Amino acid sequence: MRFAYWSRELAGWALVAAGLWQFWNTYMLLTNRRIFEAGPAAFIAFIIFRGGLHLLKVAVAAQAARSIPDAAQPHTRKASRMATKSVTPTPAKSVLPGPKSRAAASANGMAD
Repeated sequence: MRFAYWSRELAGWALVAAGLWQFWNTYMLLTNRRIFEAGPAAFIAFIIFRGGLHLLKVAVAAQAARSIPDAAQPHTRKASRMATKSVTPTPAKSVLPGPKSRAAASANGMAD
């Protein structure tokens, strides 16, 4: 497994170097006033360079993950469920408009 870390690391550095070389080629195109050729070359250089940086980040993250001891990882526990509201339909008596009796209003706390 150690080979996978080093292969990512070496591939990342190779892509970063290739991206920088391509940026140099873009600079040389611009100094020779070849502006239209420099645009795609700069885009390609950017993609190669970012790919190399991504491989380096992945390699460092893999190395850091390997160094974490197993005891330091938190144990998962069953999440407690929160009380939920009922999803049954609302009773028709509380939805229908119209006058209500004083007894029903006082029972609901809506007395005058």
